[in-house]
Amino acid sequence: MKSLFKAKIYHKRFLPSVNEFNYSGFYIKFSLDHIHELKSAIFGVNKFNLFSFYEKDHGYKNGTSLDRWARDMLEKAGVSNFNGQIFLQTFPRVLGYVFNPVSFCFCYEKDILVAVIAEVNNTFGESHNYVLTQKPGMQVETLKKEFHVSPFYDVLGQYHFDFTTKNKVTIDYFFDQKLQLVTSLIGQEIPWSDKNWLKLFFQYPFYTIFIVLLIHYQALRLFIKKNKFYPKPKKISRELTYEHNE
Repeated sequence: MKSLFKAKIYHKRFLPSVNEFNYSGFYIKFSLDHIHELKSAIFGVNKFNLFSFYEKDHGYKNGTSLDRWARDMLEKAGVSNFNGQIFLQTFPRVLGYVFNPVSFCFCYEKDILVAVIAEVNNTFGESHNYVLTQKPGMQVETLKKEFHVSPFYDVLGQYHFDFTTKNKVTIDYFFDQKLQLVTSLIGQEIPWSDKNWLKLFFQYPFYTIFIVLLIHYQALRLFIKKNKFYPKPKKISRELTYEHNE
């Protein structure tokens, strides 16, 4: 019910100028109805530890049930009568700090993936959710971009989400029918053990802080390359994007 993954994170912007990076890291994936099974000597749940997971970092962000939040999102997106299991894929806190550019809730009915909730955060403290319903025979789900993430892209265009490869997520961004950005997150599962957690800590002692520093470093590179800057617009009132509200 819980998994630990080493990760490869890849981004490549194509327009107006190429900017590419590839970093390594780690993430966790676990069933929302088994959150408290994450606890160990060095992993806390809603409590400080070397590594930790806080329910208030996700969903309604007030510490209430993430399982209830996820099912509410599915209901609003038209996925009714969902009675399956939901797994959250996310970064944990390291020394009490975390920033998750995007987390995913994988929603299964009898081992069949029926929907994915992508919970996107920006560095301004805002969040938005994209619900993708998996249709038989469909390889890529497309949704309209409705949330400000990077100041070097306007809030226009479409995201193409691909979850067809095990332990891999690909999100491509298109605008004006041109591929603007390719991103991917590839995981390699390793045993969830205190030994492996300690290895990860010494390998990435300030991992979640490093994520924020990298975001700003890449933004500086784009600024130096004179990419067009888009000020943060007012956030749209709705919290959810799905196929029927495009």
